[in-house]
Amino acid sequence: MEDTEVVVYQEQKQVSSEEQGQEHPRPGAPSDRLALEALVALQLELDPVNKKAQRAHARLKHKNCQRRRVHLEHRSAIIQGIPGFWVEVFMNHPQMSILMSNQDEDMLHFMTNLKVEEYRHPTHHCKITLSFRRNRYFQNEVIVKEYLINVTGYQASCSTPVQWYQGFERKAYSRRHHDSSVNFFNWFFDHNFSGSDWIAEIIIKDLWPNPLQYYVKRKAPPQEVLEGQEVRRPGSEHWHMCCPGT
Repeated sequence: MEDTEVVVYQEQKQVSSEEQGQEHPRPGAPSDRLALEALVALQLELDPVNKKAQRAHARLKHKNCQRRRVHLEHRSAIIQGIPGFWVEVFMNHPQMSILMSNQDEDMLHFMTNLKVEEYRHPTHHCKITLSFRRNRYFQNEVIVKEYLINVTGYQASCSTPVQWYQGFERKAYSRRHHDSSVNFFNWFFDHNFSGSDWIAEIIIKDLWPNPLQYYVKRKAPPQEVLEGQEVRRPGSEHWHMCCPGT
């Protein structure tokens, strides 16, 4: 047993000695320099190909944006002919609805249009535009909120100051300073409050791309509703058809 171990040890030692005798290429050896030169040459060929692909991608994206803009403008025109469309969308959204008070819901009844625009120059940012008809809360016809977009998400950039009517200004101030939670009113009133980016992301990524999916969504009433029965949703100005599974 001991003889076998000695033989194995001697064989391993011999192999090790042979390996030590082999020459390994060192950094800076001719083979390394040739490989590096080949890599540099290839990169020089690849750079103009990448730039050409980037320009083609930018042209394609611009073309698609132009096509999309036509449909979005048409969609906006149709929506503005549907009273209470946006309040229904906001109130039927699972996350947004829990941020709404009765007063927020009433305020959104005056909202006529929502528009989201994305820009990449001079910085990558998004602009949210909310349009309102004349109402008892504030004088603004348009409220604009802009967000810078970076690797960390949406960062508040600037916002249109809300010009509250005198009769509601004190209520707005009191509500803002007695409720610091994440809610729609605070997002609407104060652009820089904690949670503003989360609400903006919901609007930009979910409500804006396809608001129809939330407008047609109906909350089933507590009692059983027969198929085809007409019911009235609390706070809604219209009658809707409720069917099982909607």
